[in-house]
Amino acid sequence: MKGGKKMLIRFNLLKECVAPFIAINAKQKTDELITLAGVLDRLVNDKTVVGYQNGRRKAIPFYQIVSVHTAGKKIVCETETGVYRLKERIYELIELLPAELFIQVSSAEIVSIAQIKDFSLSKTGIYQVNLINGRQTYTSRRYTQKIRRALLK
Repeated sequence: MKGGKKMLIRFNLLKECVAPFIAINAKQKTDELITLAGVLDRLVNDKTVVGYQNGRRKAIPFYQIVSVHTAGKKIVCETETGVYRLKERIYELIELLPAELFIQVSSAEIVSIAQIKDFSLSKTGIYQVNLINGRQTYTSRRYTQKIRRALLK
């Protein structure tokens, strides 16, 4: 939210509720809330990538993705439950994944913003990105300014 305000998130558990839904409560409809609704819609309504693991194919919802990065000459998608090979290239995935939820930290890696624990600045001026799952990755110089503008305001 703008101006340093945090959005209140509350669960409203109802026994008579048939299917879960998301409601946005506000005084008025703003451009920021319209953007938020669009992001939520893309996140929960059938936005997936197809991953391959042990000869099996799996649809991976965007919200399960921790990171997408290169491993050798292959592109892999890391989730909390496993690592899957993808057929798309990094440049295709940066267009596919919502910019509000993912950030490119180098030419070889895209990270879910929600999975970032914190950043550490190295002596060489690049950021070490510490993920919630304990994995560490590094930004490239080319993406440092973009990350600083987007996340470290």
